Amino acid sequence: MTPQVLAIVMAVILLIAVILLLRSYVLPEKYAVIWIVASVAAIVLSAWPGLLDAVSDFFGIAQPINLLFVGAFFVILLLLMQISLELARTRDELRRVVQKLALDIENAARRGDRHDEH
Repeated sequence: MTPQVLAIVMAVILLIAVILLLRSYVLPEKYAVIWIVASVAAIVLSAWPGLLDAVSDFFGIAQPINLLFVGAFFVILLLLMQISLELARTRDELRRVVQKLALDIENAARRGDRHDEH
């Protein structure tokens, strides 16, 4: 098996895995989009290796592999940004829920004290 065929097969397996995880509700849609785009890009670049040479020449990058590393770096940065934003939203939502629960417990305790007096 040539390296090009191996790369295509691995990219297709990645795409199938992402779709299966998405269909089984294990991977949320917002994360699946990035993985689907990355796997389709890997399939396209594996099927047409001259495309990577043309794109790297267009950007003035001497070695096409450097373009892959830069692209992978930015994809990882996007994933980190997305996960950081999700973590911040989850933290804020958790804070609101805990505060509401504390108020509900306090209100229930006050109502319980009033009922005990009668």
